[in-house]
Amino acid sequence: MPTAVRRSGPLRVERLDSGRRRLLRDLVIDLGTDLGLGSDKFDGFSLSDDGDTVITVPEDFDTDFSSIPWFARSLYRFDAVDLAGTCHDWAYFVGVPRKEADEIWRLVAISGERRAKGWQGRLGWLALRLLGGIAYSDHARRRAKRRAAAPPSNSGAC
Repeated sequence: MPTAVRRSGPLRVERLDSGRRRLLRDLVIDLGTDLGLGSDKFDGFSLSDDGDTVITVPEDFDTDFSSIPWFARSLYRFDAVDLAGTCHDWAYFVGVPRKEADEIWRLVAISGERRAKGWQGRLGWLALRLLGGIAYSDHARRRAKRRAAAPPSNSGAC
């Protein structure tokens, strides 16, 4: 079974007035497996020398970690899923297909020193599969607005 490994130092964030967190440095996670997201397909995703997917969540990205509903909060230690939530938020932000983004949450949540238990990873993954479509659609709308607001590319200019 693949084990995700943090390649960067400890997660460093500042709390924003909104309650979200902003990364104070890059977060780099090697998933220990290839999810087919390869180098150039999505911002912040690359392949390691071993062919595993590596996620780099950039400094200044803001996240809510894992959006665990109030009724399920007693099932998780937040520090067990903060890295997973940050990687998952980044995957949704850059447009990784939802199925793979949700799998990223599971792989990161069940890996590392402060990991969630296997059943917690499966339960969180199931909740994302059932309820994450709303957040994914919201991110898709925001991505479309960012693209529309981006300056036109100069490719093909003489």
